[in-house]
Formats: sequence, structure tokens, C-alpha cells
Amino acid sequence: MKSNTLLILGGYGNTGRMIANLLLQETTVHLILAGRDLKKAELATKALNAQFPGERVAASAADAANRADLLPLFSKVRMVVVASSTAKHTANIAEVALNVGIDYMDIHFGPKVYTQLYAMDAQIMDKGKSFISGGGFHPGLPAAMIRFAGQYFDEMETAIVSGVMNVDFSTYEYTPNTRREFVEELADFNPLFYKNGHWQKMNMLSTRDMLKVDFGEYGEKICSPLFFEELQELPTTFSRLKHVGFYIAGFNPVVDYFIFPLVIFLQKILPKSAIEPLSRLMLWGMKKFAKPPYGYMIKLEATGKKAGKQENLSLNLSHTDPAFITAAPVVACLLQYLETKNLRPGLWLQAWYVEPNRFMQDIQRMGLICETNKIIEMG
Repeated sequence: MKSNTLLILGGYGNTGRMIANLLLQETTVHLILAGRDLKKAELATKALNAQFPGERVAASAADAANRADLLPLFSKVRMVVVASSTAKHTANIAEVALNVGIDYMDIHFGPKVYTQLYAMDAQIMDKGKSFISGGGFHPGLPAAMIRFAGQYFDEMETAIVSGVMNVDFSTYEYTPNTRREFVEELADFNPLFYKNGHWQKMNMLSTRDMLKVDFGEYGEKICSPLFFEELQELPTTFSRLKHVGFYIAGFNPVVDYFIFPLVIFLQKILPKSAIEPLSRLMLWGMKKFAKPPYGYMIKLEATGKKAGKQENLSLNLSHTDPAFITAAPVVACLLQYLETKNLRPGLWLQAWYVEPNRFMQDIQRMGLICETNKIIEMG
């Protein structure tokens, strides 16, 4: 059973439960849903077992900070999928996984997480384990979309991915840990983009490095560059690239121009105890001033040469459910991982672990809306 069982830390949360749902739908795996609240884990387990036959889901209590909790659970599974707000415990979880000898995947991002994992890179490879970080849709999708599009061109010259998140936050459940982790990640905001041969930082006193992007039903948005680790290798992989980056639209004018700058500033001068009220302020602004239509869209615009001619390619991925648009790419990655022939030891980012054709095919089949202006073979 161990070879066919996965543990989802935070498996009863919004994203964790959606990952569990899609895994049960797409595979024959068994799951253990775990977190600090056993009652919530049991309720989610009961609902999933009622929906999917075979009693394939079990519940357990586990604190990511407590190795005594993790060790017996990890010994029962093939992989741990971290879908909880536990980025600060990344090293603890990853070290226990290595010691027990299981694989690992998370939906975290940011320098704090990668620093912890990169320190274990040699051990991960020595033990022949697959560790995958940066799962989800941003990060997780941008570099995968660019790799997918790169197959269309003989020489890809620009690849700009933009994202908009217009979410009805009033209907979405956030734990205190999730709120705090979100605000802490804002402090790591890194506005880098690649242009004319080097990575450069956005001029924060000007709008010249921002882009105006048409997101269809979500309208035109001003987007700022946001660096993800998965983008780093793209100029090397596609040597003709002149401009590449991920650009993100804001939440709403009140949050973007008043609350967000205030939160960033206050984080630098106030003690860590201020994180909780700042996270409440940020969430209040996102709830109070959000307006329909609600949904997520991630959009690629690429240009380059094909058969000697200049070509343009656009690719849009969208969905109305924020949990789904995060979970579907994770499960599409896990579908490739679960095929024994595709096991790839080492430390990976989701966008580089996946074979992009199969990846795009699977997220579309699971329900992510995909629109492109070119016919590209998926699979």
C-alpha cells in the first residue's frame, strides 16, 4: 500500500482538498489527509470517501513542526504533498522525508523556501528521491507555458506571461497561518524581468517597466513584473529570447495603491507581532473592494520566427475557482510522477519537472479552460 499512498499535509484546506479530489478522480492512489485539526481532517475524509468508492482516504493529526508527528505518517506513504501554510517548516518536513526515504512536493514559493531546499540538493540526489517545489499555477505554470510554446517556434524571441486574480475573497476561508504567510511573502516581492540580455529590476518610481494587458472579460490591467525561480533558466534554454517575464495585475485600486504599500513599509519597521493585524488589514481590503467578474487568468504572449516568418502565439488558461487553478497543475505534475518510468531524482521546480505537452493536455482535460490562437499539438 505504501507505494500507492500519498500524504497531503493541509489536506482539508481549500487547495489540499481540491488536490485530493482530483487525485481520487484521476488515479487509483490512496490518500492520508493530515493537519493539526483532526476533526476537519475526518470531516473531509468522510466526504471524499462518500464521493469516491473504495474507502481510499484516511485522516490523521499532524503538526508540521513536530517530527514525532511526521515520522510515523511518512513511513506509511510514498510521497508527502505539502498544501498547508507551513513554508517556515519546509526544512523540517523535507529532512524527515529524506530520513524516511520518501518523495516530496509543495505548493510554496519564495527565497525562504528555496534556500531551505537547495541546502539539501546533494542529499536528495544521493538518496535518489524526487523533490518538487513551486507547485500550483503561479509559480508552476509560467515557465511550463513558455516551454510548451517554445516548441512552436524555430526561434522564440519574446515570452511574456501575465496573471490576474479577481477573487471573491468574502467566500474563501483563510486560516490565521495562511493570512500571515501571505503577508510575509509580500515582503519578498521581487520585480525582476529579463530584457536585452540581462535580468533587471523594475523602476519603482516609474510605470515604464509595467505592462498594460487585456484580460478579456476581466478588462485591461496594469501589470508589474514578479520574478519566479522557474523563469531563471529560460534565456539559457531559448537563447534567442530578448524579453521574458511574469507580470501580475493588482487586486483592486485601494489595496494596490494604499494598503499594499503600507503593509510592505510597516513590515520593515514593526516587530513580527504586527504580521497578524497587517494580514487582517490586507484581507479586509481584498474582500471589501473586490468586484465581479470573479476568476483567475494566466496569459502567454510569445513572438518569434517559424519557417523564416515572424509569428505570434497567445495562450490563455483560466478558471473561476482559485483552489482548482492551483490544484489542477499540481495533480497534472503528480500524474507524471506516479508513472514509474518518469521518476526523476533530484530537486525540481514543477514547471521544469513536467513534460509540457502532457502537462498542458492533462490540465485542460481536468477542466482548466485553454484558449490559443494557434493549433498546437498537445501530447
